Amino acid sequence: MTGLFSRLRPAPAWTVETFGHGCALRNKPARPSLQASLRLWAASLLIGPMLAGTALQAACSGTDLRATAPPEIRAEVDAELAQTPYAEGLSWIATRGERRLHIIGTMHLNDPRHAALVAHMTPVVEGADAVLLEVNRADKAALNRTLAETPSMMFITEGPTLIDRLPEEDWQQIADQARAAGVPAFMAAKMRPWFLTMSLSVPQCARTIKDVTRGLDMQLMEVAEEAAVPTLSLEDPLSVFQLLDAAPLEQQVAELRGYIAMMGVGPDDFYTMVESYFDGAVQEFTLLQLKDYLTAESSLSEAERQAQVDELMELLLYQRNRNWIPVIEATQGSRLVVAVGAAHLPGTQGVLALLDAEGYEIEEAPL
Repeated sequence: MTGLFSRLRPAPAWTVETFGHGCALRNKPARPSLQASLRLWAASLLIGPMLAGTALQAACSGTDLRATAPPEIRAEVDAELAQTPYAEGLSWIATRGERRLHIIGTMHLNDPRHAALVAHMTPVVEGADAVLLEVNRADKAALNRTLAETPSMMFITEGPTLIDRLPEEDWQQIADQARAAGVPAFMAAKMRPWFLTMSLSVPQCARTIKDVTRGLDMQLMEVAEEAAVPTLSLEDPLSVFQLLDAAPLEQQVAELRGYIAMMGVGPDDFYTMVESYFDGAVQEFTLLQLKDYLTAESSLSEAERQAQVDELMELLLYQRNRNWIPVIEATQGSRLVVAVGAAHLPGTQGVLALLDAEGYEIEEAPL
């Protein structure tokens, strides 16, 4: 399993989706810092929200890596899952007095199996006072306009491209990975490292999917719009892009060199991610990916990589979760729907545990 966060999916449901994060170890720019891992991993998380059409299951077949994990890793993951609050499940209800929130974990990629989840949620959405998403249609459109007007956020618009900024061997490796993912090498050369990593987090098989960005969040937003139920954004999507692109280009390039071997997403990884989602087992997949990253060959010690992971999770997952709670609490109405990426729900710092701390009673809503 490579490209850890490029598939975990805590990132927003509105970008070029990948799984990643971004904070820099500025005093050691030459090695694969947390910022590299964060941004690169963020790629897959963000990618999910932009897919849709034919079945992911059919388009991307593979082996479920949960069944092939080494016994010692499997045992560690099972032990951690047993200690993780809300480790399994996609649909939850949070109640406090007269206030009732229905929280649904989404996947930003399209798949025919979303139909059952849409049917499950349609009566709830139609009867809601508001639906809160990572980003609504208006804010996503505003983001797209900003990105179109500011291509320098995603592309190298001045100076040498990656071809001239990287050693020949490193560039050829990236070019090969780009071509394998269906991204022309000349285009990859012009991408800023964080955006390149996100782009490579979508395997070639998924790129054949029609309307690939119409994930569950988009489909629930359509239900709300048809029912004239307000849809609200939990955050400014531009702020996440700014986080991913926070480091200077030179630093991103230096960090990219330390992450080349972890770039890209194989069919088995992608297949496992999607199957884990529909099994309500996103946390299991996340933990397996983390274990894979921590035990892979690297110039960094396991402790250093764990520190990267911790900071990564704080920046692109936990901090965002905490930021969303005041937004949810400030939203008027006694019946709300909260639809966010499934990776945001589990754990002591997940959305469900944070709502529990605010006095809500949490219960799973059987599908």
